[in-house]
Order: sequence, then structure tokens, then C-alpha cells
Amino acid sequence: MQDMPRTPTDEKPVVSFRMTSTLTDWLRAVATARGWSMNEYLVGVLDGLRTWWRLPAMLSDVIEADRKAMGMDQFDYIGHLLARRYNEIRDQGGPGFEKKAKGHK
Repeated sequence: MQDMPRTPTDEKPVVSFRMTSTLTDWLRAVATARGWSMNEYLVGVLDGLRTWWRLPAMLSDVIEADRKAMGMDQFDYIGHLLARRYNEIRDQGGPGFEKKAKGHK
């Protein structure tokens, strides 16, 4: 009997990571809050990073081009985006400003 050819999605190698107990506790808590296993959460985060959270290509292509133009890897670029978001929150009325604006309509 001949084995069926494998596609990249069929293979799921086991990978082991060493983490601090603080990080493990956090991972367990955020995964549980979503009703996910720690593995599901971690794979989701890594795949989200890889695919720009499955944004449509017309968005992710621009984001990827910006990241490259900034000379940043994805890790640093996400930090940059979060810092820009902080500035937006600070300058636009504080936490939840977008939700607050929608509530006044």
C-alpha cells in the first residue's frame, strides 16, 4: 500500500519550548479565557504573526511593504505599531475613544 503524498499542512512536527513559569501561567490564562488549549493559542498567535492576522492581501501587502521600508523585522514592527496606537489613544481621548465616539451618534 502506497502512502498518500503529504502536503505541508499534514505535517505537524512536535516542537518544544522552554519558558518561564510566569510566561507559562500567562499563556495558560489567556488560552483558557478563549476556551483554547495552550497549543491552539500559541499556534494561533504565531500564524497570526506570519499572515498579518489574515488581513486581506490589499492590506497586508501595504503593511508588509511598510515594514520592509522601515527596515524592521515583524517583532519590532509590531512594537512600532503598538507605540503608534498608544499615541493615537493619548491624542484622541483616551482608552476606548473609538467606542465612545460611536456611542454619541
